[in-house]
Amino acid sequence: MHDRIIDGLTLEGRHTRSISLDRDLNDPQAIEGYLLTPNAISALKQIGESLSHGHAQRAWKLVGPYGSGKSALGILLAQALAGKSSYPRAWQVLNKVAPGVARHYHDCTRYPIALVGARMSIGHALAMAARQTLEGLGKSKTGAGIRRHLDVERGTYKGMSLNAHVGELLDDLAMAAQAQGFGGLVLLIDEVGKFVEHAALHPDQGDLIALQQIAERASKAGDDKLMVVAMLHQHFASYAAGVGRALNDEWHKVASRFEEIPFDEPIERYAHFASHALGVKPRLLEKGDLRDAAQNLYGTALELGVLRAMTTADKALFDQPACLYPLHPLSVASLAVVSKRYGQSERSFHAFLRGHEPQGLVDFVHRIDVDAQTWFRLPDVFNYLAAGYGLRFRDLGSERRWAFAMAAVERHSDHPITAQVLKSIAVLELVQSDLAQEVTSSVIAFALGSEVATSRIDETLAQLVERGVLIHRRRKTEFAFAVSDAVNVEALYERAARSGESDLILRGISRLLSKRLVVANKHYDRTGTIRTLGVAVGVVGAWPAVTTTGSDDLQPDAWLKLILLSGDEDAAAAAAWLQDQTQELQVCGCLRLSAEGRAALVEFSIWQEVLQTVNSKHLDPWTSRYVEGRLQHAHEAVGRLVTSELIPTPGREGPAYWHQGRPIPDSSFMNTNQLASWLFDKVYFQAPRIINELINKDKPTSAIVLARQRMFDVLLGNDPTRQICGPSEFPPERLIHTSLLRQTGIWEEVGGRWRLVPPSAKAENDISAVWAKLSSLLCGDEPVSFEDVLGALAAPPLGLRAGPAGIWVALYLMIHRGRCAVFERGTLLLEVSAEHLQRMFKNPQAFKLRELTNAESNKRLLADYRAVLASIGCAFEGEPSYLELARSLYRWSARLPDFAKQTLQISKDAALVRSMLKTAGDPIELLTQSFPALHVQTKSKKPFGAWLTTTLSDLGMAHRRLQDAVTRELSTGFAISGPLSRVRSQLQAECAASASHLADARLRGFLLRCTDLSLTDEKWLDSVGSLIVQRPLDAWDDETLGKFGQALTELCAHYRRWMNVVMQRGKAPRAAERFMGLTLTLPGGQETSVFVATTDAARQVADNVLDMIDTSTGNDHELASAALAQALLDLQARTRSPSEERKNYDDQREAG
Repeated sequence: MHDRIIDGLTLEGRHTRSISLDRDLNDPQAIEGYLLTPNAISALKQIGESLSHGHAQRAWKLVGPYGSGKSALGILLAQALAGKSSYPRAWQVLNKVAPGVARHYHDCTRYPIALVGARMSIGHALAMAARQTLEGLGKSKTGAGIRRHLDVERGTYKGMSLNAHVGELLDDLAMAAQAQGFGGLVLLIDEVGKFVEHAALHPDQGDLIALQQIAERASKAGDDKLMVVAMLHQHFASYAAGVGRALNDEWHKVASRFEEIPFDEPIERYAHFASHALGVKPRLLEKGDLRDAAQNLYGTALELGVLRAMTTADKALFDQPACLYPLHPLSVASLAVVSKRYGQSERSFHAFLRGHEPQGLVDFVHRIDVDAQTWFRLPDVFNYLAAGYGLRFRDLGSERRWAFAMAAVERHSDHPITAQVLKSIAVLELVQSDLAQEVTSSVIAFALGSEVATSRIDETLAQLVERGVLIHRRRKTEFAFAVSDAVNVEALYERAARSGESDLILRGISRLLSKRLVVANKHYDRTGTIRTLGVAVGVVGAWPAVTTTGSDDLQPDAWLKLILLSGDEDAAAAAAWLQDQTQELQVCGCLRLSAEGRAALVEFSIWQEVLQTVNSKHLDPWTSRYVEGRLQHAHEAVGRLVTSELIPTPGREGPAYWHQGRPIPDSSFMNTNQLASWLFDKVYFQAPRIINELINKDKPTSAIVLARQRMFDVLLGNDPTRQICGPSEFPPERLIHTSLLRQTGIWEEVGGRWRLVPPSAKAENDISAVWAKLSSLLCGDEPVSFEDVLGALAAPPLGLRAGPAGIWVALYLMIHRGRCAVFERGTLLLEVSAEHLQRMFKNPQAFKLRELTNAESNKRLLADYRAVLASIGCAFEGEPSYLELARSLYRWSARLPDFAKQTLQISKDAALVRSMLKTAGDPIELLTQSFPALHVQTKSKKPFGAWLTTTLSDLGMAHRRLQDAVTRELSTGFAISGPLSRVRSQLQAECAASASHLADARLRGFLLRCTDLSLTDEKWLDSVGSLIVQRPLDAWDDETLGKFGQALTELCAHYRRWMNVVMQRGKAPRAAERFMGLTLTLPGGQETSVFVATTDAARQVADNVLDMIDTSTGNDHELASAALAQALLDLQARTRSPSEERKNYDDQREAG
């Protein structure tokens, strides 16, 4: 009677169909038998915590290989989000395994919608799902509106393309769900890759924007009614590969809208799947020979590294491996890799366990009897993979080698042992890049079992190499199929192997370790600052050398220098070298290599050389992929045999390290991460704790730079009630404000009003050392650049990154504004604004800083300056500092009119002081040295304070003197004596009524301007000056006054001629009070006129003349009149030529 393996399994009873997200979404039985893995729990926790904490990110992408259980997880997630009352089974499954995670889903009531990818527009697929969803939701006003606006056949929503309005459609669906009592909507998209592939093939249809809209609507701040979970096998850009650089960048942008949840189960997890599915019955587990065989097989697999017991659950499983019968460990590992790399729905690991395909597990256990030597081995795996629908290759090189292997097996099908060897090699090559398992004779013997003798296997391998089916690497006992590309690679391999072993070892480990940066994890936990340790490798004589990269982001903070030792002589020379290394930011050590480690490094270096040659010659892609796989295999071997030596384990110490010529205590028990933390803790012992990765870096992102600027806008806004952000808002500046201001005590808030104060040593984060360092840097004799300040703060013992350091420097300047001077390209900034800070961060070398303190010896000088500035209108409260005095003086100087800044109509001392104010760079030097030295040079008898007051007053009054000069010119030109107010009132009285009728545009404009009473005297003078010389008084120079006088004389003469005509016509009665006109008839009959303005001086002269004429004529009235007429006639004849008379006559006619 047959004892079939199936009789000892419960495999049949646990058979389930494959999961389909849209079909099984609402089926409570779909998750029966579902095994919650740590990866699945982690994914559920990530999503649940985000929802519980109210985070704005509500769009996720679940990325994992085929058959990893993403769809089943999607079913469980959807049912958990739908609520405990709707799907109690889902809640029970989650609560039983992870009650802490289940708590996040306790109050969820979201309505789930499922989309399964297809080669169609995602907008159209969503529209069809929306129509079906509305039927399930029932009737509502919102649902009726959606039905009315949705036209699936035409592909429109509200008259617009579905892809253009997919976000609005989802919003409306979520509101419809809320109207029916649900908490919102959850959209699950399976097989997203098919949508992405369609979008990449049809970029004009807008699917890219649709996917972006979906993610952005789900992550809308303050609106949590929608969430999205997308499930895909690879990243967005990988699906859309080949669409061009520009579109590829767009796909990366779309992918960034979804928070990634990696879902790639380790190979060992597939062993748990197998144990769960097989359900081996106790009667098989009790067979002693079966238990022993299983222990031997899986024990060997652990030794070879095929499987690894990484967790407690793994150890428990592999301690009782009979529960995996009849699966050989190599078969478990190979099928796990195949399902991840080459799988699809038909090839998934779960389909293998429960499917009824030919050559599959179910077929095997139904045909084969129970036997301790009978296992589902690699040849059976080959038969299973070769049957049915085949593999789904994404790598043409692998596809080529698999086709070659299948052809080779078919040609040797008449020789059972040869066929089994080839089948085993074919499967091992297929999964070699993931398992990192060399195809050697011993591995093949392990795969085939004791039924095939090892000698027979070696004989078969030799025959296959001789026939050209396989190749055998001479330096190793490894075999591979002799595919055409491998033959070329073999020649390259042999050529690279001709280099000396020492050179290969040094090149190999240098390339390996120089690209690895060791992160100081414990130091990061203590300080919040990520620091890295670079590794440089050398040998005795060719000591390790530090290399620099083009990017500062890739440059490590310190270096670990390793010496490779090969003998005692090397050890003595290395010890002397270690004692000579005194650099603070480096540690040194020696590493002894085992024979296996040296061989692994040689192999790694050879494959590196081969890959470089292949890439430089641009050979076919199959060759490149094959070589990359071999290099990865060698890389993993080096990791196990060489770099693992740097990691001490219980019972085995690591290398001993030195720092600054001295051994580090207990360093042989430190791994490289611990060593890095020890070094940085020692060197940066004053480093503050900054838990904010957004700003705690040397080059913050543009978003953080913008947030920093917004925070500065608030701090410099002079509004102590304005907050950085609202209480329910969480912009990046809130995190910066909390970590750098609140937690350090710089931000002090009382009664809703805040202020900035120096940090407190009692604060949650004590940065008093940073403040003390800033004070010592800025209080020097010379200003220091912002760049140098950042460099000093970055140096030991503080080690501040530029991000937080720059903000603290800016805060220091704000808090100590009264004594901290900021210079931009040598010019003192009177008031530091947010724009200045923005420029300072962009160009740190252009800004210099200095803190100015008031020395006790200069108190008298400070008092003098305070009195001087008070005399020119600059008052202070309390005792001002030199910087405050300088700022006030500079502001006063800046407010001076341009005339005062350039006129020579000032004293020599005032001109020298003005020149110093223009060229001064350091305000404290100006006040304490330059001005006192100038006072001594002038040999003034006045005290310094009185001298400077007189000098500054002279400079400040220059413009006033100009105004007085202009007033005098106007008074003289119009012949109106008295102050400016009298000049204006007289002109207003004389011509306000008739000036608007004047024909001459220039004179009319001038008179209208003169009679404008809406202007103050100062503005009136500016207005008149601008009209005459086209420049306001502020912009005049010394020559402008003369030009003004000349132009004014011409205008006033024109004015008088016009006034004569107006008076003759009787249109200016008020003018008769001041003007007088006479007409004289000459002997020849010509007429001449005299038109003059009467003044007090003229009246006095007239009185004197009358007295003289009365005396001379004896009071004869006729004689007196004749004498006066003759005198006027003679006066006119002497002062005017005939041509001028004619011109005067013409002017009168024109004025009229």
